[in-house]
Amino acid sequence: MHVLVPTCLSLLMLIGCAVSEFHTQEPPAESVSRPSLSPEEISHRLDYWREEAMELHAMAARREREADVLSKNTHETSGEELVTRMRALAKQLHAAAEYADEQARRASLSP
Repeated sequence: MHVLVPTCLSLLMLIGCAVSEFHTQEPPAESVSRPSLSPEEISHRLDYWREEAMELHAMAARREREADVLSKNTHETSGEELVTRMRALAKQLHAAAEYADEQARRASLSP
């Protein structure tokens, strides 16, 4: 268990940093100056974002289930901290999945 905690914590930090990049907003000038996309490119983007959203939701659900199991089996302070961090990661993953869902909606509406 002691080896699992540092490994999970470093994984949580790595994924947390990567997920935070999903929340960056692009400047309005960049969104206006984009070239129009072909129907194939639009379809590809739509499929990509839908797949990303499904995978992120699945990852979040998995972290929530793991946190539930750990919270039932662990009464140590370090275990509680890990459960809290796992739940925070799950929340971030759900937010990233929502971003991917929004990108998929935008791709489906592209002319």
